[in-house]
Amino acid sequence: MKKWLKCLNFRQKIVLCGILIFLFGCATSTRPNISVLYQIPELQNQLPLLPAGSKSVAMGPLPSEVQTLFQQLYSLDPGLALEVGKLPEFQDEVGKKQILALSRFTQLISNAIPKEKSNLENLLKVGKPEVRRYCTPLQAIFWLLEKNEYNPKESPLNCNWPSKIFLNALLTNGWDFSEKDRWKDYKVVTDRLNAPELVDYYEKRRFIYVFRNDNVGRPYWLFKTNRGQCADVTAFTVDCLKKGGYKAWNYDVVSPRGRSFPFHHVTRFVMDGKHYIMDNGRSDKRGIVPLDKYSPF
Repeated sequence: MKKWLKCLNFRQKIVLCGILIFLFGCATSTRPNISVLYQIPELQNQLPLLPAGSKSVAMGPLPSEVQTLFQQLYSLDPGLALEVGKLPEFQDEVGKKQILALSRFTQLISNAIPKEKSNLENLLKVGKPEVRRYCTPLQAIFWLLEKNEYNPKESPLNCNWPSKIFLNALLTNGWDFSEKDRWKDYKVVTDRLNAPELVDYYEKRRFIYVFRNDNVGRPYWLFKTNRGQCADVTAFTVDCLKKGGYKAWNYDVVSPRGRSFPFHHVTRFVMDGKHYIMDNGRSDKRGIVPLDKYSPF
């Protein structure tokens, strides 16, 4: 098997990985991470019962400083503390940056004004809590808090913009695509893109439309090169949304390029009981549009 893989060139390996991802990973929704709060002895008797068959994260004991900070955060807001404990930053070995961010976040919550609490509540609703591995906007806040240039007087939650604009502003500040280690793994990134608005934001800023005369979706190739056509973008979008617990599928519409092209691939999905189209597989990305208002032209 290893000798056979060595015979493949880079492009063939990417296509093979894409096929394997499509066959074994695309249609399976994720499950929430188990909060590390269940590893803190002082809190165990206060926490909700885990679902049957769930197991806490298999790792060494949390540093005492982290346990103390989580206890403080839990006393301020139990539900929020549980969500923070699901972040990937606390699922593995916790470093100095994570401790600094947790300390700053606990202080931020202890001093939060009603508007900041309301903004945070809206962020926690992004995606499906019962399916997503963790709350992605919450992770973006922690990425901001761990930076040396963070100013405690400028809270990332203190904003009077509408919720959608606030989310985009948070992602713009918190998501740095030049930090390649955070954006190089297909599974990690598609787990992170666990809500339609997150997928839409990512695709509009990462993907460049390149025409290809076929209808084969290659989401992994698109992810690695950031270039692809409508079938690639649709396959990627469907993969992310299904992992996030949404009903989503390829939907063919009339091609905006004219009669010489039989159809155009977009994603149709259901959110809050309503049908939407996400169309970012074109040079003029349309984003998310209600089904009854969508037109490919």
